[in-house]
Amino acid sequence: MNTVAVIYNYDSIISHLVEDIKKSNYKVNYFLKLLDLKPSFFYKKLREKRFTSTEMKLIAKHLYPEEYQEYKDTLISQFLEASKKQLKEGKGVDFETVLRESKAKYSIV
Repeated sequence: MNTVAVIYNYDSIISHLVEDIKKSNYKVNYFLKLLDLKPSFFYKKLREKRFTSTEMKLIAKHLYPEEYQEYKDTLISQFLEASKKQLKEGKGVDFETVLRESKAKYSIV
């Protein structure tokens, strides 16, 4: 992933955020409640393009639901593939071992 491309893509996304919110099925009040912001502060953030990454993640989840689901599916697939690779390499641990180590770690009899 090219970091510079990501930065420019982010700039484009945040520039179109106002239009995307207007076109969405949600009213602005929905995003105000979602982010727990007062209207004046929300509009200031929109105008100045100053949303935090956490705020943008919340907005994206609701504003772009299909893309969010695709992202989740891709991420889960990557984790599953990494897990399969670890198992093939013999890095897996059986349940009994995990249970025994957890009980010892948390002093559970």
